[in-house]
Formats: sequence, structure tokens, C-alpha cells
Amino acid sequence: MAITKATASSVAPAAKGDLVVGSATNDASVLAVGTNNYVLTADSAEATGMKWAAAAGGAIKQYVYNRSTSTTTSSSNAFIDATGLTATITPASSSNKVFVFVSFDYAKGSGNSGSGLDIKLQRNGSDINASLVIGQTTTTSEFRGTYTMIYLDSPATTSATTYKIVFCNDSNQPSVTINVYGSSMGAPYQNATITLMEV
Repeated sequence: MAITKATASSVAPAAKGDLVVGSATNDASVLAVGTNNYVLTADSAEATGMKWAAAAGGAIKQYVYNRSTSTTTSSSNAFIDATGLTATITPASSSNKVFVFVSFDYAKGSGNSGSGLDIKLQRNGSDINASLVIGQTTTTSEFRGTYTMIYLDSPATTSATTYKIVFCNDSNQPSVTINVYGSSMGAPYQNATITLMEV
């Protein structure tokens, strides 16, 4: 049956955004308005042949960004928090994933020939990724660099989820520093950043 003006007017949508559609019984039917940001999707299993659903693919559902200008120095092989490199996101669906992007400058102090730098990414206090940025060195010269981490996580939850960076000096020698900056770099200061994207 074709949905004409007459058949459509005989159906009474109950809310703003309701749609008049054909049904499996060849009658006009109402498809209730969908959830905000959902899209109309064809589905032969539905009586109306369509439904509202979350957009498929790699769409970014939300993101959280945090920037820090604080420095944190360690001369211990016990892991400590990198000041400011923490962010919390609450996934909309337990099946969604979270992209984690981290970037910061680091330095090994001069005269510290045994210093090394270990980095860990934690989710709610549990380790999920680790990197050895500087192995135990034999040089006594100052050493600086920029570290970047990209990690795709599957937290499988809709609860608030906190990601953070922790680090240590793996040889228990003074000292290594996260988010080091200063005029000797001869460039704009590099701020430490952590970005979370739900996809």
C-alpha cells in the first residue's frame, strides 16, 4: 500500500520527530523519534523495515583533553604519577573503545650515568601498557627527548574510567624528569598532554 496524504493523516504521531512509515501489514505506522544523535537504519527484521541506531564506523563519540605544565622528577625505581598526565572518560557503551594519546618531553639529568626511564599507562590503577624510554645509560651527559604513546583500549564499561601515566628511574639513580622545559631548549615550551577519544 502506498502511504498517501490521506493514509498518513489517519495515523497519529504522538511526539515531535515521529515518522509515518509503511508496516509489515501494508498499513501506515508510526516510528517513534530516535535517541539524540542516532541515525535511521534499514532493518528487515523490524515491522517497519527500519530502526534508529547508533552511527556505525569509527565516529568519535566524545573526547577528553588535559594539558599540564607541571614537571615531575624521580630518582627512584618506584613508579610515581606524572603530574597532570591523567584524564577520566565515561564511555557511552561498554562495546566502545578508547584511543589514548599521550605526549611529553623528558630528560635525564647530567652526571647520572645509570639513569633510565620507564613509562606505564594505567587504567583505574592497573597497568595496560609499558615502555622503556631510556635504558640504563653509560653517558653522564644530559639527555632530552619527546615521548609519544598511542594506545587503543577496550575498557568494557560505562563507568567513569581514569587513565594516567606513571614513571620511574629504572636504575634507582638520580634523576629523570617528565615534562621538562626551559630556555635552553630554544623553542616554545612543550606541554604534557593526554587525550582520550571514545570510538
